[in-house]
Amino acid sequence: MRSTVAISSQRLRIRNALKAGVAGATVATFAAVASRGTPEWEESVFKVLHDVHRWVDHALWAPMQFGSAWAPPAAAAAGWLLTKSWRPTVGSLVVGWGGWWLAKGVKGFVDRGRPFEELGLDAVRSSAITEGLGFVSGHATVAFGCAAVLSPYLSLRWRVFVYTLAVVVGLSRVVVGAHLPLDAIGGAAFGLFLAYLWHAAVGVKVSSDSDLPR
Repeated sequence: MRSTVAISSQRLRIRNALKAGVAGATVATFAAVASRGTPEWEESVFKVLHDVHRWVDHALWAPMQFGSAWAPPAAAAAGWLLTKSWRPTVGSLVVGWGGWWLAKGVKGFVDRGRPFEELGLDAVRSSAITEGLGFVSGHATVAFGCAAVLSPYLSLRWRVFVYTLAVVVGLSRVVVGAHLPLDAIGGAAFGLFLAYLWHAAVGVKVSSDSDLPR
């Protein structure tokens, strides 16, 4: 029985390592595209998402904080309360905060500006962030990283919730004019990359479906 569990755990580690590889390749691909400027399709998508009523900005402010620097300890606390397991708890901190700082390194490497710099001031609202670099979105990295760390320990309903929240974070960064679409998508892939690396390194331990929080 123990050998069967060990084999299953090893296969899960390998699977997560493969997922990390795919996510990493995705980040590299999007980074290559982003480093060449802003494609026309990306500019069009940005304008559609950014050209909304200002009240949407205010409505998105609260969920957008799930991608901020304080989100990892909040995710860690939720992970402990829901699972009483150290893996999602510590993982939320390692992947979340690590992703926040590593995203800054990716930004410096790709060196693509925010929407106002890439598209011009006339293309963004006056409230849009004008400082810093664009690719990748740190908020999207944190949100998807924490969601993916917690996901194996959650029921389907909670998985849908945390990933939906992560998607909202990524979209909100485009809506408020802080990032272009590829910045958010690249950030999402980077967060998944880090989370899958964490799962591959420490393993995922859930005894049965009955142990998942409802």
